[in-house]
Amino acid sequence: MDTGTSMDRRSFLKGASVAGAAVAATAATGALGLSGCAPSREPAAASAGGGGGGGLILDAESFMGAKWSFEIAPDPVPEEEIARSVDCEILVIGAGVSGLVTAASAVEEGTDVVIVAQSSGPVSRGGSNAAFNTRLTHELGLDYTREEIEPIFQSIFAANSFRLDQDKWWLVFDESGMALNWLMDKMVPYGISTVIENNQQDGDGPLKTLNVSHSFVAEGNQAAGASQQIVVEALAEEIVKGKGRIFYDTVAVQLDRADNNTGRVTGCVVRQEGEYVRYTASKGVVLATGDFSQDRDMVAKYCPIALPFGNGGVYDGSGLKMALWIGAAWQKYTPNAPMLATMGDEVLPCRWWAEGALTTFPGLLVNNKGLRYSNENCTYGYMPYPQRVQPDGCAYLVWDDAWVAASAPWQGDRVGGDARDTQEVYDAMAALFDPDTDWTTTDEYAGFDATMAETAVKADTLEELADGLGLPREAFLAQVERYNGYCETGLDDEFHKNKRFLLPVKTPPFYGVKNEPYTLCITGGLNTDIQMHVCDSNNDPIEGLYGIGTVVGDMYGDVYDYRVPGINLGGACTTFGYLLGKNLSSGAW
Repeated sequence: MDTGTSMDRRSFLKGASVAGAAVAATAATGALGLSGCAPSREPAAASAGGGGGGGLILDAESFMGAKWSFEIAPDPVPEEEIARSVDCEILVIGAGVSGLVTAASAVEEGTDVVIVAQSSGPVSRGGSNAAFNTRLTHELGLDYTREEIEPIFQSIFAANSFRLDQDKWWLVFDESGMALNWLMDKMVPYGISTVIENNQQDGDGPLKTLNVSHSFVAEGNQAAGASQQIVVEALAEEIVKGKGRIFYDTVAVQLDRADNNTGRVTGCVVRQEGEYVRYTASKGVVLATGDFSQDRDMVAKYCPIALPFGNGGVYDGSGLKMALWIGAAWQKYTPNAPMLATMGDEVLPCRWWAEGALTTFPGLLVNNKGLRYSNENCTYGYMPYPQRVQPDGCAYLVWDDAWVAASAPWQGDRVGGDARDTQEVYDAMAALFDPDTDWTTTDEYAGFDATMAETAVKADTLEELADGLGLPREAFLAQVERYNGYCETGLDDEFHKNKRFLLPVKTPPFYGVKNEPYTLCITGGLNTDIQMHVCDSNNDPIEGLYGIGTVVGDMYGDVYDYRVPGINLGGACTTFGYLLGKNLSSGAW
C-alpha cells in the first residue's frame, strides 16, 4: 500500500515537491529497456560460489547479499575518448511515445530539446491511450466523476494487492483529459483522428473494462488500438518543426552525475557515428528508454514469473542500468508487473469477440490432457497465469460451426461504430483453416494469424479433432460431453461460467487452435515520484534526472491490468510526459 503524501493537483502543477512512499524495497526492481541506449562496455565479471554437482548452492544470506552482473557499473568512458560536447536544456533518451511527448511538450514552450535514440526512427507498439474526461469521452457520454471512478479504482487496487502507487493513478485521472486533448490537437494537422475503443463489457462485474482508451486512426491505419506508430511519426515531425533536435542510431552509454555520483545529473555520454559525444543538459535528463524484458538476468531478479512466458518485449533495460549505476533505486514493489497476453483481440478467433476487445476466448478451452482448467471468460491480462501452469503451458481453443452465429452480435472495434457482420467474422476465422491463405496480403495481425494457422485443425468429427490437436481422445470426448451438458442446463458445474458464454460444441465441422501465452513487456522500473524525479533508496530525488513511460516505477501491481486499457500509453507515457515537458521547461520541477 502506498504511504506517500497526497497533495492538491493545482499545487502539483505549480511544482510543489512531494515525498515518495517511505517503503524500503527488499530487492531492487528491474528497469526498462531503452530505445535510446545500450551498455557500451562489458561490466566486470561477478564472482559466484560453486556448489556440489556443478550447481550453485544458495541459502537466504547468500541470496539476499548476491550482486547481479548487470548491477556492476562498467568503467567510465575515458575523457580523452570523448570527441566533442553538445549543449541543450533538456536531453531526452529514447524516441518512443513517452520521450516524444515529453520533447514535444517542452519544444512547444520554446525549450532547447535534444532527443538521442538507439532506434533508427520513432518507435511504438499498440495504440490504446487511456484518458479520462476528454472532449471525445464527453461527446460519447463516457465521462466519469470522481465519485463514479473511486470504487472502480479501489477494486483495481485491491485486485493488485495494493502493490502500486495510488497517487500516480489519481494523477492520471485528474490530468489525462488535458494531456490527451493536447495530443489530439497535435494530430489533427497530420490527418489523424481519434476514436474510443470498444472494450470488454461485464456490466458491473469484476471484469468490466472501461471504454476510455483513445486510439488514433488515419487513412490506411484504421484498426483501433493498433496504430500508435502514426502518432510517434507525427510527433517527431512536430518536434523538428519546433527546432528540436533528434539523433537516431545513437547509443547512450553513461549518465554524468557530479561529485562522484552524489550530485546533479548533468548529461549523458553517447556513442554516435563511431565516436563518443557528451550531451550536457542544463534543465534535466529524461530517461524514456522502455522495458527490460530482453535482459534475462534483469527478468530473473525483478520479474521471475515472466521467465517462462518468453522474451516477447523489445528492450534490454540499458537505460535503467545506467541509472542504477549512478545511485538510482529500483521501484518499491517487487516483483515487477508483467504485461502478458493470450487469446486476445489480436488473435483469431478472439479478435472480434462479441463482448468487445480485450477478452479471452470464451468458448471451450482445454489443456493438453483434454481437460478444462479455468473459467474461459476472463480478462486479457489475467488468463496467461492459469494457462502457463498447464502441463505444456498451452491451451487448445475449441469451437463448432455454429459458434460464430450463436455468439452474435459481434461488436465493432470502436464506440459508436458499426457492429461487425457475422459472416465477415466467420469468413475471417475460416481463413485460419484454409491452406491457400496468403498471410502476406492480410492486415496488421497477419503474423499472429499465420502462427496460429500452423496449429489450426478443422475436422468433421470430435475424434478427428482430438487426433489433429494431439489430445487424448477419451478424456477430450468426455470433457466435451460434460461441457455440452452445462450448455443445455445453463449451469457450469466445473468453473461456473456465465451462461451467456455456454455455447455447445455439437455442430460439425469442428475447429481447434493451439495457443501459448507471451510477454508483451515488463512494466515499471525506477523509483520515481509524481513529478517524475528518479529517486534514490531514501526516496530523495536525484537532481536533474527524470523517468517517464515504462521507466516509471510502481504504476502496476501483480500484473498489468487491462481494466483501464491503455493506461501505460495514455498515463505513464502521454499524461506524465506532457506534464514533465511543461514543468521542466518552466523550471517548476
